[in-house]
Order: sequence, then structure tokens, then C-alpha cells
Amino acid sequence: MSGPGKVLQQARKKKRYSIDKVHKTTKIKKEFIEGLENDNASVFPAELYYKNFLKTYAQFLSLDPAEMLNMYEQSKTEQEDDLFTQDNSNSENKLVEFFKNNKKTLTYIGYALIGLILICVIIMLIPTKKNSNNFEENTSATAQIKQNVSSPAKKQQTEQKLYIKAVDDTWLKIAGDGDKLFEDILSKDKTFETKTKNEFIIKIGNIDGVEVYFNDKLVDISKGASGSKVNTITLKRD
Repeated sequence: MSGPGKVLQQARKKKRYSIDKVHKTTKIKKEFIEGLENDNASVFPAELYYKNFLKTYAQFLSLDPAEMLNMYEQSKTEQEDDLFTQDNSNSENKLVEFFKNNKKTLTYIGYALIGLILICVIIMLIPTKKNSNNFEENTSATAQIKQNVSSPAKKQQTEQKLYIKAVDDTWLKIAGDGDKLFEDILSKDKTFETKTKNEFIIKIGNIDGVEVYFNDKLVDISKGASGSKVNTITLKRD
């Protein structure tokens, strides 16, 4: 089953709308319209953007948004299943081919491993004498070392504080020390505040839509941003 792209394209052409007209009416970027019609979600900053624009475009073309989303989800599931099946098939074929081409070598390796196991068993069965005096001395020395070694003082870790204020509706994805903390659209005039021990990784859908403060200091989020004003920044302790 294909995605909703073909249905969207056919509906647009049936209404005799150009991509330019759709762009001017819906305010959706042309590259995003083409991405929707070609089932190419990779042109969007995140899947949430793709789904929101898909619903907007479907409504504009008098299509059922829920049905379009359902087509997308089914298409995505089918693609993942096909990829998984193909990868398993390739792996199995390569494994069979490897065993066929290296049958003699694997046989020799098997014999060598059996011989090594037998040698280890024989060595373990041979009784060995222990020097009790040396054993006691070694034990005493080990105990002394443990007493003399002091555990390093734990560094006091201060929590890192993140504060974000939205000046416009903006999509954000925030992770703290590897854990996902937030992924959604932060509405205009809303704020988000959290803390972590070491670092934050923040993906911003529109750098003009938010103000970011790290440990009460305003952060320049424009550095490294793409032409579409999408940026990913990392904030961590000095």
C-alpha cells in the first residue's frame, strides 16, 4: 500500500490547483507540499511537522485528514516490515554462503577448540601445592593496601537549568543526559523549564520562535542554523 501522496496529488490536479496556489493559500512551503505528494517525510524537521501539514493539506483539498494519516501509518509499517524481511534474508544467505565456502577451515577450528578444552580439563585435574606462608603474606598485604587507599572525594554536581519561552508556536525536541524530556509544539507565550545533571540537546523547528536560557543566561541559538531556521544545539556544564 502506498502513502497518501498520490491521493493528495490527484485531488489537487482534479481541482486544477497549482503548487504555487496551494502555497499562497495554505502558507505551506512549496518543498513541503512536494514532500507530502511524494510521500517524502525526510524534508520535514520532524515527523510531527509532517503529520500537521498532512492534516492541513487534506482539509484544504476536502479530504479526510484521519484517513490520510491512517494511510501514512500503514505505509510506514509496511516499509519497516519489508526492510526487516530483506535484511533477515540477506543475513541468512550470507551465513549459508560463509559456511559453504569455509567448511574445511571451520572443521579444523572445531578440532582445535576441542583439543584446547581437553588440555584445560587435564590441567585443572592435576593437584597443585599452595605455599600457605606466601598466601597469608599476600592476603595481609592486600588488606593493608585496601586500608591505605582512600576513595576519591565525590565532586559536587550542580544541576543544569534550562528555561525556554515561546514567542511564537514552535516545535521543540529536548533531551537531557540522553533521556527525552519534551517533543511537541510549544505554543506562543508558553514556557518550558527543567533541570539535568550534565547536558541538554535541543532541536528547534524555528529559531525565531523561542528564547532559550541556560543557567539563567540567554543562549545564541542562531549559530549553525539552517536556511529554514532549524537548528540543533547542545548545552552542557563548563
